[in-house]
Amino acid sequence: MSRKTTLGTTLGLDATQVSALVGLAAAAFIAVVLNVLGARHFRRWDWTRGQLYSLSPATLATLHDLPEPVEVWVLLGSQDPLLGSVKQLLVSYAAETTKLDVHYVDPDRDAVVLFDVRRRFKIEATRAEDGRVVTDASIVVARGERHWFLAPADLVEVSQGDDPRAKPKEEQAFTGAIRNVLSGDKARLCFTQGNDEMSLADPGPQGLGTLKDLLEKDNYATKAVNPNDGSEVEPFKDCAVVVIAGPRAPFTKEAALRLKAYFLKGGNLLAAISPMGASTDTGLAKAGLDDAFSPFGIALDEDVVIERDASKMLPEQLGGFIATAKLHAITQGLVKAGEGTHDPPHVLLMHPRSMHHAMSGASTDLLTTSPAAFGVTNVTGATKWPFEGPERTASDIPGPLVVAMASEGPRLGPNAPHGARGVVLGSASMLQPLNWSEGVPDRGAAYLVENAISWLSSKPVVLDVPDKPAVASAIRITDESRSEIWRYVLLYMPISTALLGLAVGLRRRSTEGRQRKVPPAPKAGNE
Repeated sequence: MSRKTTLGTTLGLDATQVSALVGLAAAAFIAVVLNVLGARHFRRWDWTRGQLYSLSPATLATLHDLPEPVEVWVLLGSQDPLLGSVKQLLVSYAAETTKLDVHYVDPDRDAVVLFDVRRRFKIEATRAEDGRVVTDASIVVARGERHWFLAPADLVEVSQGDDPRAKPKEEQAFTGAIRNVLSGDKARLCFTQGNDEMSLADPGPQGLGTLKDLLEKDNYATKAVNPNDGSEVEPFKDCAVVVIAGPRAPFTKEAALRLKAYFLKGGNLLAAISPMGASTDTGLAKAGLDDAFSPFGIALDEDVVIERDASKMLPEQLGGFIATAKLHAITQGLVKAGEGTHDPPHVLLMHPRSMHHAMSGASTDLLTTSPAAFGVTNVTGATKWPFEGPERTASDIPGPLVVAMASEGPRLGPNAPHGARGVVLGSASMLQPLNWSEGVPDRGAAYLVENAISWLSSKPVVLDVPDKPAVASAIRITDESRSEIWRYVLLYMPISTALLGLAVGLRRRSTEGRQRKVPPAPKAGNE
């Protein structure tokens, strides 16, 4: 008898079972090999129409050259519409580098983790009307002590109008944030001191302490500079933006010349200058900045603006009113898009001055009054004015008046991102902390100041990230279409279903009891 045996005979398996076992082992081996190859050579396929998750060369270069790990904290709830898109994009980022450490925190569920994140990055949080926890930063990108905040407005741009469209900006936002935390420099905002300006160290209602905290949270550096000090030839040399915050004393000629020299070299300006009281014939003093502001084509008027349009006046606030925003990059979200759209946040002003164009084409209006407003050029005896203000005289400036302007000069070189930029506001009240404690309907001044600082301090854009196509962001339903939907959902569809069920039931009932005819069996043939 032969002593030869096989694995099949040893295990008591026949040839078919052995073949199946070998096939199963081969399939498992191939699956393991494919997983190993897939892990080493990962590739995602983007089948979206606009290639929403295909990364640009600029992003790929940024991710491939990361010198050290970068943290990404996503503070979006599970019901947030942005969460899915953000997750998909971050998967694409993680496929290109191992130095991206992504953390997802649901503000509504991960209270302990959220507390630690808020304490680390000084994030504010509150509850919305529907009970959800809302933070002032949706995403935080961090590297060591440096961090960058991203808000929903940074991730998607929603246009208004009859056909609202949403344009994704996640890649620009994420790649820009990563580059910002990798950069060693912060944009420096220099606040002038020495002319009785609002103080950076003052956390009170008339100080800049709140604004300073907000700016430093957004990775800006702040510094106080005295232009009256002649010890430095170029006191503003390292400043991205010079901020003149509510001076109550006029600038000297020497200080104005130092400012002008900085602006002529491409420097940027944010000035909030209320009317200055003085012991003069008109009760007002010049700010001493006409020469400094001349490169921007902006000239200040010596007046106090009084608004007489009842729809613009603030109740029980003499000299306070709602300004009208004009379309500009700085006023995005503050201009009504059209009929049927939501009203934008109000820009509230207190006791502003007006201004005018010093030369044609150099400056643009940002905020204006109604035609019923006028500028009072003589404020002597103002303590005896009635609550609604004085009557207009022949020497006053007729409305409508401009109470905020922006300007951009020509570029000084081919590599410069832009020319000198200037924003002049007619009231220092726009920098007061109260604006950041207002609700959304009256928060327009805070939004405008934030947008102005971002516009002024912008650096050369080196991110070559193509825009993603805009998609429909909402469906507008009129009263007529709402009624039609109601009829279809609550009337036509149930009735149609009921009639169809009735027809099927009647059909079945009519066929019940009928004797089924059985065909006769075939006759057997002759043998």
